[in-house]
Amino acid sequence: MANKFSKKFTILFSIITILLISGCASKRYMNKALELENAGLVSEAADLYLRSLQANDDNIDSKLGLKRTGQTVIDRKNNEFQAFYRNKQYKEAVYTFLDIDNYRTQANRFGINLNVPPNTLAFYNEAKESYLNKQYHKGIDALNAENFSNALSLLDEVLKIDPNFRDASRYWVTARYEPVYRDGLSFLKSDKNRTAYYAFDEILKKNGEYKNASQLRSEAREKALMKIGIIPFNGINFSQRDIAQELRTYLTSNISQQNSPFYEIIESPLLSQTDITETIIRGVLLNKNEDYLKLPTDIDAILSGKINEYTSTTTPVRKTRRKAWLKTTSTITKEDGTKEKVTEYKKVFYYEYLRTSIFKMSISYSLRSMENNKVILSDVINKRIEDQVLFAEFDGDYKNLIPGTWESSVRDSDQDKIYDNRNSITELHSFFENRRRVTNSRELQKQGLEEISSQVAHHIVSYNPEI
Repeated sequence: MANKFSKKFTILFSIITILLISGCASKRYMNKALELENAGLVSEAADLYLRSLQANDDNIDSKLGLKRTGQTVIDRKNNEFQAFYRNKQYKEAVYTFLDIDNYRTQANRFGINLNVPPNTLAFYNEAKESYLNKQYHKGIDALNAENFSNALSLLDEVLKIDPNFRDASRYWVTARYEPVYRDGLSFLKSDKNRTAYYAFDEILKKNGEYKNASQLRSEAREKALMKIGIIPFNGINFSQRDIAQELRTYLTSNISQQNSPFYEIIESPLLSQTDITETIIRGVLLNKNEDYLKLPTDIDAILSGKINEYTSTTTPVRKTRRKAWLKTTSTITKEDGTKEKVTEYKKVFYYEYLRTSIFKMSISYSLRSMENNKVILSDVINKRIEDQVLFAEFDGDYKNLIPGTWESSVRDSDQDKIYDNRNSITELHSFFENRRRVTNSRELQKQGLEEISSQVAHHIVSYNPEI
């Protein structure tokens, strides 16, 4: 109950503090605005009245001040607009009007309506039409001259002022994406198929279909695609065939799950045979082997390797008897009737249990081109994962155990030691509170194979033949 009250009080106090700070800031801006207004600095005063209302939108004096000074600011800006319009300085007229409109919008948020003459909007629309028409045609001329960056800049300006101005958005698309499209074509011609793919992909993701970008993206992907066959890694002995197959399964899964359009895993019963080799695969692809050795499609590269070291085991529980002291405290009555606390230490045993699980694997792997047997990439991965439990048990209340040593259970010795201090006791008692279950080797093996295959998969998808 006290905690809830304390939290509510803290929240309430924070809210009050924020309100006080906001109120103080609002008043400070308002006082400064009044000084500036009295000094004839109307524009500066209006800006401070706005800041005062941003700090506290209930400040009535600031609203009145903004109404006075803001209207003066609008009138001055409107005079500038009218002068630009009369002199046919349409760009300046357009941007001055937009400034007026923005200022009125800010004031309107606080309920302040600032007025402009009725003819201002009509003059603005006339000036806007004239100015945007000029910029629009400049943009089209730049586009026809294939000056795409200049065209984009001009059409950007048109659309920011009027998003629906004629068909400017259509020309903007051309100015924005035609250079990317042409880059994609150039990359495709120079066999930089991955780079081409990303160029067309950018267009399709940001704009949707543009010319035949979808078809060209598919073409680029098809040319960049690497079809990979994975064969079981060679083990250092026959007993490792099962783990080699399991590693192959993890590799197949992880590479398939990578977010890359350029790799495809080819599956076939032939590839999963534990005695298959790259030489046999190459012979199949070159039609030099028996007819019964069939692959479903061409393979561009083979991922293979060797298991250099492998251990996966969980040790039996090792039970060790340890010495300690059992502390008891009792109260006795002395001959004179007074009571006294007496502490005694009894020699006892408790048991310590140790169990360890280990997964250890070292592999070397390579991805080789089936066209020329060239090594595309290779590496060595060493992985070790270990879990261990160390806990204690006592036939009694372990919280009364005191660490120490003793020589004999039946007689005292100068070598007997009792460590009755907080740090030593806390350390001993922690063993009785430790977890009992060790992660078994099978679970560690799954984790290890997942991490190894993820590392291999990342290495493969990070490879870029165009760099």
